[in-house]
Amino acid sequence: MKETNNLFPVFLKLEDLRVLLIGAGNVGVEKLNAIVNNAPATQVLVIAKEINDEFHELAALHPNVHIRQTEYNAEYLNDCDIVIAAVNDIALSTTIRNDAKVRGKLINVADKPYLCDFYLGSIVTKGNLKLAISTNGKSPTMSKRLREVFNELLPDELDDIINNLQVVRNSLQGDFKNKVDELNKITQKLVEKPLSEAEKYEQYWFL
Repeated sequence: MKETNNLFPVFLKLEDLRVLLIGAGNVGVEKLNAIVNNAPATQVLVIAKEINDEFHELAALHPNVHIRQTEYNAEYLNDCDIVIAAVNDIALSTTIRNDAKVRGKLINVADKPYLCDFYLGSIVTKGNLKLAISTNGKSPTMSKRLREVFNELLPDELDDIINNLQVVRNSLQGDFKNKVDELNKITQKLVEKPLSEAEKYEQYWFL
């Protein structure tokens, strides 16, 4: 039987939640970057025994990121909604995971898919448009490559189209179904395959 991705995609209003980030090394930098690049006003508490210079520099740019240079203690889990563990210690990662589950917290453990409740996928952002890419935790490298492809293929002007569609949507009359039908007609043009020069020539002779 062919394997499939059964993850349920969801976009969190992270700026309304409290994040506990455990670890402030190179992986911690990657996780913090993911947070502040997508939801810059998120309240983040960082717990780490050692903090590298790059992490310090990144955190200093965001007053909502608070660092406590100390050892992990399960009590810190009580005042957060989501946990991200970025420690290079499998025993500690497992302990954090177990502590989080006891308290009903969702957790992501870096490089340990089997300990995760959710993954941080590669993300493409074009203004209001956001695409999240998942390989079911199997290949972050593939996710990054696909992100590069979509970043290149999707024009920045898509955000203008989205804003214009919002104006059209707000001006439409009728019930919900009617609005959906009208917007489907408008956006159908975005997915129609353009004719090649040969097809245009062939079509001309059939007119």
